[in-house]
Amino acid sequence: MLTIDTGYKNVAASAEQVFTFLSDLNNLQKLMPDRVENWQSDADQCTFMIKGMAEIGMKIEERHASHTLKLSSQGKVPFTFKLDILIRPSEAGCETCIVFNGEVNMFMKMMVETPLTNFFKMLLEKLPSQF
Repeated sequence: MLTIDTGYKNVAASAEQVFTFLSDLNNLQKLMPDRVENWQSDADQCTFMIKGMAEIGMKIEERHASHTLKLSSQGKVPFTFKLDILIRPSEAGCETCIVFNGEVNMFMKMMVETPLTNFFKMLLEKLPSQF
């Protein structure tokens, strides 16, 4: 099992605004790096490929108004995973965190832990620019 917790990132927008933006997976494309190809999405699911890696698919499993999104892997993925996006109010707007839990063997963990950690942190770094 591989767990990645990005820690919280400040966003100068309300928790409701951030939740609404992230609740529509079409918007996730705006946070993706240039290396992403073959993006396909609707409000509840998306698939994409990061150059040099496998295709990744995920879907929203649960929405808890203004504070939590729970996503899971979907389709042909290299390993199954769960992705929780946590949002909490703060004085400056809100704070957002991504927690990833993947069914990854030890060999795969050594290969993917750093790139995935960097990927999730980059998504959070880009999030404030959407507001």
